[in-house]
Amino acid sequence: MITGFNTDIEFDGKIYHVQTEDKGISRPVIVTLVYDRGTILASKRTPYDDLLNGTLDEKALAERLQKQHRTICAAIRAGRVEDLKRLSAKDAAMKQGLSSGKEGEKSTNDVSAKNRTNEVAEVVALHSEKPTDAMQGIPIPSPSFGSQQEVEIIEAIEVVPDEAVEIVSEMVGKSRPVNHRLTIELLGESNFRGGEHRTVMFMVCRGSERKVVPDAQIMVKILGSTFRPLIFHARTDKNGIARVNLQFPPFTEGRAALLARAISNGEEIELRRIIAHS
Repeated sequence: MITGFNTDIEFDGKIYHVQTEDKGISRPVIVTLVYDRGTILASKRTPYDDLLNGTLDEKALAERLQKQHRTICAAIRAGRVEDLKRLSAKDAAMKQGLSSGKEGEKSTNDVSAKNRTNEVAEVVALHSEKPTDAMQGIPIPSPSFGSQQEVEIIEAIEVVPDEAVEIVSEMVGKSRPVNHRLTIELLGESNFRGGEHRTVMFMVCRGSERKVVPDAQIMVKILGSTFRPLIFHARTDKNGIARVNLQFPPFTEGRAALLARAISNGEEIELRRIIAHS
C-alpha cells in the first residue's frame, strides 16, 4: 500500500517540498505539509473515517492520498503558496474555535492554556515527521546553491527515482562511441555505514574524453526510512572534484541510501549507493 508521497517543486526561485502521508488507522487522517528549507509553510489534513466501516478500502485511500498530494503540488506550481498559507491559518482558527466551544464550561485561563499546549504539541509533531517509505516521486528541479565554501544541511525530503543506466561495450574492431554527456563519479571507498563521519569526494566529467567540469553544483542526499533526510551542497573545484563532509545517521532497521546529483549548464546526472546498518 502507498503510504505517502514526497515532491520538490521549484517556483519563483524557491524550492518547496511537499510531503503527503497517511497517519494510520489509529489516527485516520491524510496529512500534507508544505516545507521551505525545513520550515512548514502550510498544511492540509483530511480525515478518512468513512473508509473504516468494516474493512479499510486501501484502494480508495491510495486514490485520496494521491489526489490531495497532486492538488497541493498543482497549487504551488500555479503560484498559490500564499493561498495555501491562508487556508491553513483559517483551518487552524476554525479548529481552535470548535475546541474552545466544547470546553466552554471551563475557565478562560484553562482553555487558553490547553490551546497553547495543543499548538506546541502539534508543532513538535510536525517537525518530528519521519520520511515515508514510498521510494518514488518526481525528479527534483535544480536547487539554489551557495558559494563554494558553503556546506548547507537542510531537512527536506523527497526521494529521486532511479535513472536509466546505459552500458556501452567496447567491441573489437570498432571505435568507442563518442558522447558529450555529463558524468559523476565517486572517488575512493564507496561502502557506507550508518553512524560514520566521512569526507567523500566526487568528480564530475563530460563526454568520452572525460573533460573535468569545474564549478558544477553538487547535491548529496542521505535518505532513510527510519531517520530524517539530510542534504549537503558543494561545488566542484578547477579539477572537477568536490569534497563533502558527510555524517551518516546511525540506524539498525529499515533501509537507507546516498544520492549524489551534479548539475552543470542545465544538465543533470546522479548516482546512488546503499548505506549499510550501523
